Amino acid sequence: MSLLGVFVLSPDSLLIRLAALDNFTLVFYRGVFPIIAITMLLLLYYRSGFINVVTGIGWAGILNGFLYATTNITFIYSIQITSVANTLVILSSAPIFAAVLSLVVLKENQRPITWVVIGIALISITIIGLGSYRLGGGLAGDLFALVCAFTTGCSAVLVRYKKEIDLVPSVIIGSMIMAVFAYTMSSDISISSTQFIYVAIIGFLLVPFAFMILTIAPRFTSSAEVQLIYLLESILGPLWVWLVIRETPSINTFIGGAMLLTAVFWFAIHTAKQDSCPEL
Repeated sequence: MSLLGVFVLSPDSLLIRLAALDNFTLVFYRGVFPIIAITMLLLLYYRSGFINVVTGIGWAGILNGFLYATTNITFIYSIQITSVANTLVILSSAPIFAAVLSLVVLKENQRPITWVVIGIALISITIIGLGSYRLGGGLAGDLFALVCAFTTGCSAVLVRYKKEIDLVPSVIIGSMIMAVFAYTMSSDISISSTQFIYVAIIGFLLVPFAFMILTIAPRFTSSAEVQLIYLLESILGPLWVWLVIRETPSINTFIGGAMLLTAVFWFAIHTAKQDSCPEL
């Protein structure tokens, strides 16, 4: 599920760049479209039980809504004022936050292989960061990306803590918070037809699908393991940007990315075999 989610989400950074919107307008439409998409999906799935599912999310759902809104707002701010590579590399620290929070909050230690892959990921991230970081530029964007990574990890742990509850409706709450925040900051949300297509793809398809998986997957495996799979976005995101608008990653990004890609795929295959055959 996580692999599918990250592949769907990977063109997100590219579409944000292509849309060329200001932060508030982008946040507004990134909030409005998922409200419609998630509501329709939940109505189709739960039908007459829709209201009960939405009202049953409790305090965890409201908190996760705020975490979702913060994650998306800080991601947009970061991607707009620093390089795509920088944003996604720093965002790759999310599984470390998830692993530590799981240990503290859930008393859930990770299997040894998870800590090994986290270690490889840190080395890979460091290699990529050495090539993409620019002194004196994008510091605020880097800080926004760090906040985004932290709230992503928090959300994954919260979903696992309340795994008996379907928290997908919390995405609706988070999207509402985003739309209201953006509209109160700037009432000028006019966009061109081309920009509308870009934000519609983001809001109707990429974000709802990917974040639904991020909300569901931790119910079945550890939060850190789900976040590890999502590390692949730090490779795929810059790759899309490079292919389409020629924002060329450094050689460090290719080296660190190859390490990260290999480690995550090995991790996914190994844990799948381990879960189906525990004696392995």
